[in-house]
Amino acid sequence: MSPAQVAAKSPGAAGGLDVDSRRGKAASSPDSARRIASLDWVRGWMLVVSVCANSLLEAPAWFEHADWDSVHPVDVIFPIFVTLSGCGLAFAMHRRVKPMPLLRRAAVLVIVGLLYNAIVLNTWSFDHWRLTGVLQLYAAVVVVLGFLHLVTRTWIGWAVITGTIAAAHTILLALSAVNCPEKLLTRACNPAGPLDVAVFGASHVYGLGAVGHDPEGIVAILGALVSASAGATIGHLLLRRRSLTESAGSRTRTTILSVVGLAVAFWASSELSVLLPHWIWGVDIPAMKRLWTAPFSLRVAAVTAVALLVGHLLLDRKSVSTRLNAASFPLLALGRNSLLVYFGSHVLMSLLTRHSGTGSNAATDIAQAISIGGHTQATWTAVLLAFWVLVAAVLHRFRIYIRP
Repeated sequence: MSPAQVAAKSPGAAGGLDVDSRRGKAASSPDSARRIASLDWVRGWMLVVSVCANSLLEAPAWFEHADWDSVHPVDVIFPIFVTLSGCGLAFAMHRRVKPMPLLRRAAVLVIVGLLYNAIVLNTWSFDHWRLTGVLQLYAAVVVVLGFLHLVTRTWIGWAVITGTIAAAHTILLALSAVNCPEKLLTRACNPAGPLDVAVFGASHVYGLGAVGHDPEGIVAILGALVSASAGATIGHLLLRRRSLTESAGSRTRTTILSVVGLAVAFWASSELSVLLPHWIWGVDIPAMKRLWTAPFSLRVAAVTAVALLVGHLLLDRKSVSTRLNAASFPLLALGRNSLLVYFGSHVLMSLLTRHSGTGSNAATDIAQAISIGGHTQATWTAVLLAFWVLVAAVLHRFRIYIRP
C-alpha cells in the first residue's frame, strides 16, 4: 500500500490504540493506561475468517455474496471490519480530533481505493474506472465519525447518533419502497441505483450501473455509518468502564452487564427497524447487505459487541497468563495490521485467480502443486493463512503498522 505511511506504535484508526491516560478521568484507574487488546484480538479472528474465505478456489453458491435480500456468511465480514473500525476510532479520538490528519487519511484511502479497484477489476481505463468501492466507503466513514467526535465523546451520545442514522436510513428506504411495485425494494426499484448513477455516472459505479444498486455507494455509506457508529458506541462504553475506580470484581460484573445490555439494545433496535416501517408504511425492510440496511447493521453490531466483551475479559486485564499471551500473539499481530491483511489478501487472490490464456490460474496451479494428501483446498487455505500471519507477526515484532 504505497501511499500509506508506515508508523511505529501507530494510534490510528487502522490498528489498535495505546490508550494514553495522562489527564482526565481515565487517569484515575491504574488500568486506563494499559493498551486495549480486545479490539486487535477480535480483528484478528475476523481476518482469519476473511483470509480463509478469500482462499476458496471454488466457493459454494451459499457462501458467495447474497444475490439481493438475504445474508450469506461472507456478507458479514466487511461490516464487522467497519464496526470494529468505529470502535478503533472511538479509542483514537476519545480525547481530541485533528481535522487535517483526518482529511489526509481519507484522501489516501480514496486514492488507494481507486488503485485497489483497478487491480481487482483489472481495468485501467478511466472511462470505466469505478469511483465507488470499499476503501472509498471506509474513507467516508472515517471522516464522518471523526467530525462527529467533535459533537460527542460519550457512549450515550454515540448511542443516540447510531439510532438517529439508523432511523434516517430506514426512512429513506421505506419512503422509496412505498413507490415500488408491491412496496418491495428490488434491484429495479430502490434509491441506491438512481442516486449513485446521478452522482458518479453509470460507467463509474458497481456493475457499470446495470445491476440497479451499488453496495459501496451513497446509500450503502449511510448504512455503514450505522455499523461504525455502533462500534464507536461500544468503544466509548469500554473506555468509560475502564476509567472508573472500583474493585476488579465489581468492574467485571458491571462491564458484562453494560456490554450485554448494549448488544441486546442493538438487536432490539434491529427488530424495530423491521417492524416500524411495516406498521407505518406497510413496507418490509429486510436485513440485507446489498443496501446495508439498519436491521443488518445493528445485528452485526450486537454480535460484534459480545465478541469484544469476550476479548476484553480475556486480555484487557492487569495480568494475562503467559500461555494466553502466546496463543493470542498471532491474532493480535493480524489485528494491528488489519488494513494491510484485509485488503492485501483480496488483492493477492485477485491476482492469483486471474485466468491466463490457457484457462487456468496461478492459484489453482500452485494449490495443486503443494497439495498434501489430496486436500488441495485445505492445504492452500493453510498456506495462505500462515503467510499472512507470518507477515503480520514480523511487522508486529518490529512495531511496524500500516495505516493511511
